[in-house]
Amino acid sequence: MKKPWPLMSFLLMLILVGCSQPRKKQVHLFVPCGMLIPLQSLKPHFTEQTGLEVDYFFENADNLLKQIRRGARPDVLITPGVVEMKQMLEEGYIIPESVRVFGTYKLALIVPARNKAGIESVEDLAKPSVKQIAIADPEQNSVGYYAREALKNLGLWASVQDKIVDHRHAVEAVKYVLYEMVDAGIYYSACPFQSAPEKLENRSDFYRFIADIPPEAYPKVKIQAGLLKEAKHPQAGKQFIEFLLTPEAQRILAEKGLPNYEEQGL
Repeated sequence: MKKPWPLMSFLLMLILVGCSQPRKKQVHLFVPCGMLIPLQSLKPHFTEQTGLEVDYFFENADNLLKQIRRGARPDVLITPGVVEMKQMLEEGYIIPESVRVFGTYKLALIVPARNKAGIESVEDLAKPSVKQIAIADPEQNSVGYYAREALKNLGLWASVQDKIVDHRHAVEAVKYVLYEMVDAGIYYSACPFQSAPEKLENRSDFYRFIADIPPEAYPKVKIQAGLLKEAKHPQAGKQFIEFLLTPEAQRILAEKGLPNYEEQGL
């Protein structure tokens, strides 16, 4: 019987050659799902400039934080405001000096298309005809935090507090309006409506904007990126965060529904 050494040697050679091939360098990011389009649009430009591949993982911000607490280690975490980043900083996952603000959002009042409560302004939320108002959980989600602060600063909180229906996930809170489960909701005007419209489940005709919330009524929305202390590719992560602040990246983000922080005069 012939010994199979030639075949074994050939297979071993293929394995060694495969192992010796250089792996593409990459940066791994955790990104809130409402920022799908803006961040995906950056991918080819960053890769062209740096040679680094971008690996995005899109999920609800609350779930992203939970995965980090359970051991997941992306290189960069992006948050839709200050609440989530504050938690990660306090829990020791993020390098404080790495955090950068690279975008902003505005708040808007949104109602079901039929608007059965007859809401025409933010002040109308205090009317008896308005029974329920949806926001994201203000303790866990930035957009909910900003919404609550706006209602307080507009002098409406005492009148509407008992009407509030919240959800830990911002996108799920949006669905309360889409399915007419509430009379109104306060959300970011662009997210997910412009920056991740597929999250609306093809129900874009089931809601309408009533008004922007006066920007002076809530803290400046700070969309942030931070480097994890246990990042596997820290240098690549730093490069991506720096890229977010370049004029090219800022232009692309603004075009895709994530406004530039500085140009908003904040």
